[in-house]
Amino acid sequence: MNIFKTYLIICVCLISAKAFANTLTIEDDAESIDLATHIEWLITDKSNQLSDIKSHSNWQSQITANTLNENQNLWGRITLSFSPNNKEPYLLSVGNPYLNLVDIYLLDSKDRILRSHLMGADRQLSKREFKHRLFVASINSTQDTVQVFLKVNHDGPLVFPVSLDKQSSMLIREQILLAVIGFISGGLTILSCYFLITYIFMRSPIRFWFSLSCAGFVLLFLNTSGVLGQIIGITAYIANITTILVGALLLTSVKVAFAILERVPPYWRYVFYIFGCALMLAAFIPNNKIQIYFVLTFVSVTFILVLGLACLYFNADKKAANYLSLIGLGLIALSSTSQIVLFYFDVSLNQSLLLILNSVIMLGLVVIALAIEAHEKVLTHRHNLKQLDVINDLQHFYNLFRNSAEGLYTSSIDGQLISVNPAMCSLFGYDNEQEMLENIQNANQFYAMPEDRDLLLGEIHQHGKVLGKEIKGLRKDGSEFWFSISGQIKTENNQRYLFGSIFDITKRKQSDISLEFLATHDSLTGVFNRREFESRLKDALHKVSNEGGGLTLLYLDLDQFKVVNDTCGHKAGDMLITQLSQKIDKIVSEKGTLARLGGDEFGILLEEDDAQMAYLLANKVLNTVSDFRFVWEKNIFTLGISIGQVSWQDNICTPEQFLSMADSACYMAKERGRNQIHTYSQDDKHVQRYESELSWLSKINHALENNHFELYYQHYQALNQSNTGHHYEILIRMLDKDGNVISPGTFLPSAERYNLTSQIDRWVIENYFAWLTNNPEHNAQLIQVNINLSGHSLADKELKLFVLNAFEKYQVTYSKVCFEITESMAILKMDETLEFIKTFKSLGCKFALDDFGSGFSSYNYLKSLPVQQLKIDGCFVKDILIDPIDMAMVRSINDVAKAMGMQTVAEFVESPDIMVELGKMKIDYAQGYGIAKPAPLVAFSPLN
Repeated sequence: MNIFKTYLIICVCLISAKAFANTLTIEDDAESIDLATHIEWLITDKSNQLSDIKSHSNWQSQITANTLNENQNLWGRITLSFSPNNKEPYLLSVGNPYLNLVDIYLLDSKDRILRSHLMGADRQLSKREFKHRLFVASINSTQDTVQVFLKVNHDGPLVFPVSLDKQSSMLIREQILLAVIGFISGGLTILSCYFLITYIFMRSPIRFWFSLSCAGFVLLFLNTSGVLGQIIGITAYIANITTILVGALLLTSVKVAFAILERVPPYWRYVFYIFGCALMLAAFIPNNKIQIYFVLTFVSVTFILVLGLACLYFNADKKAANYLSLIGLGLIALSSTSQIVLFYFDVSLNQSLLLILNSVIMLGLVVIALAIEAHEKVLTHRHNLKQLDVINDLQHFYNLFRNSAEGLYTSSIDGQLISVNPAMCSLFGYDNEQEMLENIQNANQFYAMPEDRDLLLGEIHQHGKVLGKEIKGLRKDGSEFWFSISGQIKTENNQRYLFGSIFDITKRKQSDISLEFLATHDSLTGVFNRREFESRLKDALHKVSNEGGGLTLLYLDLDQFKVVNDTCGHKAGDMLITQLSQKIDKIVSEKGTLARLGGDEFGILLEEDDAQMAYLLANKVLNTVSDFRFVWEKNIFTLGISIGQVSWQDNICTPEQFLSMADSACYMAKERGRNQIHTYSQDDKHVQRYESELSWLSKINHALENNHFELYYQHYQALNQSNTGHHYEILIRMLDKDGNVISPGTFLPSAERYNLTSQIDRWVIENYFAWLTNNPEHNAQLIQVNINLSGHSLADKELKLFVLNAFEKYQVTYSKVCFEITESMAILKMDETLEFIKTFKSLGCKFALDDFGSGFSSYNYLKSLPVQQLKIDGCFVKDILIDPIDMAMVRSINDVAKAMGMQTVAEFVESPDIMVELGKMKIDYAQGYGIAKPAPLVAFSPLN
């Protein structure tokens, strides 16, 4: 009998040992434990109950299948052994709110059920022990041993964490998690509301779709974390809601992406719309696993395609928006891909890690929001540029109307005069527009015979317009003259008006008038040129010396003008000079004489009483330029102006001396910080003079001594015959101590002032002839080389001997060399120029007159200069396609040259279209960036 009892005790112990083999001891200091790695798992038929699976022997240490069949359940078991000191309850949580059914059974050591918890997404939230977004059950730690059996039924992947936490520890963690959830959802909600409100005011579609995207991400985030189901109390449709939200987000996100990309073809949009709609329809598939596969497939394909399209249709002017959108999409894709990969490999994610990944998605959305702001900034900039173009066009047309050389007017059909321009007033002898409008009761007063207007209207009604009709007119003083009129009738605001233009053809001297004007005015700005200014300055000095009175000279030099030229090009620089000269001219008005003395230099001459107000006027100019903002494309420039002021004194005898003193004062204004006025003083005149030019003077001398110049060349293109050899112009550049190239416009003005240009010309001729000798093959193919000579060189008799010696020394063929002389210097030094030309022309050299047309007293001297080529000034060439006046001037110069048997060369040919037009006009050669840019002679390459 004792033996039998002993046997029974041993059997019971063995059974108990087997039953509690998977036992986890919970120490009293254990705050949180991941139970998923300790639980044993078993997949059985749905028919098996708790009593059936207790004695089952096929328990596994991990889940052996990714999904369950319709008739299967997943069981898990673990025995928890609590320390006697553990008094605080523990909470068991299953961290996947998508699971359909989750049953938790708690048994004591004698297999008696302590408590059961029937939960799951398909069951009512109100019947859970805790109305929590996850599946939570409490365990009394006062029990020494608690057996936990977990039953799961789910039609999707079996991926979920199982954890055991002390109640206090879990409460603290929940507070933190809820705060983070609130932060993420609140942040996205604020972002959504901000873009929705700004959409209402700005009516920007991208803001509306991004607002919906943010709202969708909030709902998706709350749904996937279980918070949405916890709020509304319904959890049965959590998977379906997720699929619908992902489909809707795909639609709205694609809308945002394509708004930024702009150039994506429409058919791609329809592809993604189909993806989004298909995803939303997939929400009605009853199998959760299939829904997940649909979501993973469509979302992955969408991300890949959008990233590919973003790279393919990259917008150059929207770099910031494109890069930010790619970074935002990348962050969202990174977070989503991480969750998908972990999910695919059955790695369960705890709530903390999920929140971190969702925070990355939130960061991605914030970056995309920045991309939207950058995108709209570009759109705003484009809109502003269009508006600026419209304003400039309107201003341009207004300026054309106001400043047109032709008389322009508008009248009603019955003859009431509505508007006239100043040229119209001048043509008919009126002082201003108001006087003419008041005195002309009917437009038939224009005509010597009033019935001529009726005949004009009849012709317009018959042909729609009239062009160049010659009619005899009547001026205010009663004198008659002939004018050519063109006009047409247009309807505006249901009223018919006659728009006409008139110009005087009495002596047909329009061409001479234009030439006379340009002889005294700057062709770019319309103000007086340097020659006219010096002439007026000479007269003013003579008058003040003999009669007394006041005389003040202001010398103006723009600060930061080179920055505009270097940044935006010469076209922008020309526009800047034009706009500023107009503003300064308005200030000077009738008070004095304004002239453009150089590239960015102006002079103002004030006489009599106005001379006493010079400082006030200079200060007004200074403030106007400081307040001026020059806008070119994407750039906004702020400029300053340095002003030198000199009042006449008894010791000032010549215009050159007066200008030199003003120039020195201007230099001191620059030296003392720029953008200020400096008044010349006798006390520091030597310092002013030396400091203003000493730096460049020393640099030029250093370059001459140390051979720090470099020869450049620029090709000529024959327009009416094929190029049979090399034909180019020799140019020069200076090298600084670091080897950087300095353009001639920087150092040649100083060289000109200090009579160093003849030395530079010597260097060019010596070094070029030596290079030509060292390159015999190049010399053999050379047709013609053009070499510039300065005015000082023409007057230098020693230079003439030097050039003659260079020809003999290097055996250079005379007929291959063409010397270029500038129009202005040739006229000023006419005798020296003629003597130089005579000497070398007799030997076979050719001569070209450079920058022809810049002075427009040229025609008076052209017969006296025996040159073979005329180089038409580039200011007339560069805009011939858009400016009919420039076209006429170039054509006129070419016709005169041909009549005199000269070849013509057009400078500043910047495009093939200009070159073609010049060819049609029978211009012989073209030179400019459209042909070839200047390049170092040592790296010579033939013209293609």
